[in-house]
Amino acid sequence: MGKNIANTTHTFLFCDGGSCQKAGSEKVVRAARAYLRNNDLWDTVHTIKTRCNGRCEDAPTCIVNPGEYWYKELTADKIIPIVKSHIDNNLPVEANLLYKKEWDALKSNREIAPFKPKPFELKDDKELGECFITKGFSSDQYLYPLFLYLLENPKGVTLKMAHLKAMPFTEITAVNYAKTYTLELETATDCIPLTIAGVPKEDKELQKSKISSTEYFYQKNVNQTGIRFKNKFGEVIGIINFDSIDNLAWKYCTKIQLQNASQDLISL
Repeated sequence: MGKNIANTTHTFLFCDGGSCQKAGSEKVVRAARAYLRNNDLWDTVHTIKTRCNGRCEDAPTCIVNPGEYWYKELTADKIIPIVKSHIDNNLPVEANLLYKKEWDALKSNREIAPFKPKPFELKDDKELGECFITKGFSSDQYLYPLFLYLLENPKGVTLKMAHLKAMPFTEITAVNYAKTYTLELETATDCIPLTIAGVPKEDKELQKSKISSTEYFYQKNVNQTGIRFKNKFGEVIGIINFDSIDNLAWKYCTKIQLQNASQDLISL
């Protein structure tokens, strides 16, 4: 029988993402749960392991409710006083806080400046010729939303995969991302796999099929825009072409995927 969460007074959400695991999150969780069990608090305090909560530099982390208190750089020794303070006094241990609602900024000792794509640069590309080009993001957190947007806004968008003929994106009927590493583009008669998640280093086939580089380009002489996907070995996996710089999906790419990195591109 599961825990009756209607009886719980506090919830501790421990990040169990890769960075937190490497920093010792499992020891933190075990210490907290042992304390709750041994002090007859198991039925009134709930602990949850979550996926990555986006603060890898502050690992291991934990969020405590009520109050939405964010804790950083936890250890097995630090978590017990934190648990006790919340349960006994409904108060945080401020020395270990990363953030609480009253603050207007994070208190991180390891803050990493967010990465932003560089502005477009004019290059003489071996395959594309003279064009403006920049790199975007290649994680599944960007690629999956990209393909979903193209599914919903396919007008003037063409997909060309290695060893396959070019096809209008209007022929894509669904975008599925249910497999561990692979996104699938479905058509009425076919399924096109794209490896977009982090893959094991020892799996050479997956490494070869994984999109590791996402390049956005603009060929001014023909008013052609597009996206080129490559693997870690520099081999082209596929290319998406847009019919013009005014294409709706291209404008989405420059605004959302590239965070306005190309807002002055037309004047170049």
